[in-house]
Amino acid sequence: MTISLKAVGNYLLLMNRQKLLNNLDLIMNKMLCFFLFSFLSICSFGQDYSDSISVNFFLLEECRISQNISGEIKYNVEQFSKAGFEFRSYFSGDLSSEEKIIAFMSDYELNMPYFLDGSKLKQVYYGAEVAPEVIVYDEKRQEVLYKGRIDNSYADVGVRRRVVTSRDLRTVLQAIVDREAIPVKQTKAIGCYLNH
Repeated sequence: MTISLKAVGNYLLLMNRQKLLNNLDLIMNKMLCFFLFSFLSICSFGQDYSDSISVNFFLLEECRISQNISGEIKYNVEQFSKAGFEFRSYFSGDLSSEEKIIAFMSDYELNMPYFLDGSKLKQVYYGAEVAPEVIVYDEKRQEVLYKGRIDNSYADVGVRRRVVTSRDLRTVLQAIVDREAIPVKQTKAIGCYLNH
């Protein structure tokens, strides 16, 4: 049996063509994967948050900073309650009472559930240290998404800023609504200390 050079050439050409097609197929698959990865990153389905996010305010009725920040709290409750957040406030002060809390909520027109946390269970659970302080919490994943100040209206206790330059809670809640990463997960809350 004789094999002609032409037959060998054709065979080699066919084999090279098959290798070339296999390589092209591999290259196309890699390009498709790269494209999909890039597309998904650009189009991003966003940060993954559960549908059970609570916004927990720790307040003291007689704390001046809690009183002064009430307008910003009210704004956040009104602005973001339709987004499905569960807003609530806790009063963990040793001198807190149901009557004082009702008066505080009424005087500052805060429309959300409130709780007397005399045993400080919620304060310890969420890790609150001062009032006012807010903890944004993913209830399903049991994860703190943000902890700290509501805004930067106070530079220190007794030192109120003339201009508020950072509305931290608004930024956090908007990031969650937009399914984006929360830019800052913790800030230092300025306020009246909560005793443990």
